[in-house]
Amino acid sequence: MLDDLVYRWRSAGKPPEPSIAWPRARWLAAFPQYGDLLRSLPSQLDRTAHRAVCAEAVVDAKSAERALVAVMAWGQGNNGYAQIRTSDVVSTPRAADRLLSVARTLAAEGAVAACRRLGDDHDCRLYRLGPAFGTKYLYFCQPVGQEITALIHDRLVSDWLLEHAALALISEGWSERRSAYSRQMRAWAADLGCAADDVELCTFREMATDRDSQWSTP
Repeated sequence: MLDDLVYRWRSAGKPPEPSIAWPRARWLAAFPQYGDLLRSLPSQLDRTAHRAVCAEAVVDAKSAERALVAVMAWGQGNNGYAQIRTSDVVSTPRAADRLLSVARTLAAEGAVAACRRLGDDHDCRLYRLGPAFGTKYLYFCQPVGQEITALIHDRLVSDWLLEHAALALISEGWSERRSAYSRQMRAWAADLGCAADDVELCTFREMATDRDSQWSTP
């Protein structure tokens, strides 16, 4: 199943994840302090649009929080609760400082160390920021070229793994499942001759289309 997914993706020219519309006005109303950021983002969001914003997360606390807001806007899409959930996350005491610490740990020590700091019972835990969006923050903030990619691990990917590979590597709750997930995706990538985040993208696209979600492939 997975080799067929990757083969079809390659045969199609390695298309990126489709871009999605997002409610810019609602975000501007909820986060006027980041108006310059929100107005600078394109009307259709995709993974590429966030690289430049998140590359600045290591600069200072405000830049780290800007990166998180951008990631939440992309990852939530048109969900009606997106702004409330994001507000809860950034209202965590010292949220911006914690996000900065995670981004700098990611740059200096890699994905495993950064994930550990962001996870349960560690010093940079943020209220209501679970693995589905925490791993998105790590993925976009990670410097290019690190050996272990900080892979996105959300509900759609974990559902694909359960349904098609009988792997119960659920995306809810920070735990050792994150390491097991990373190892499995890297092992598959090595067998298929691609990058681990290519495998993640292919599984995400397939499940999003199966579920007819807002991230469905046309």
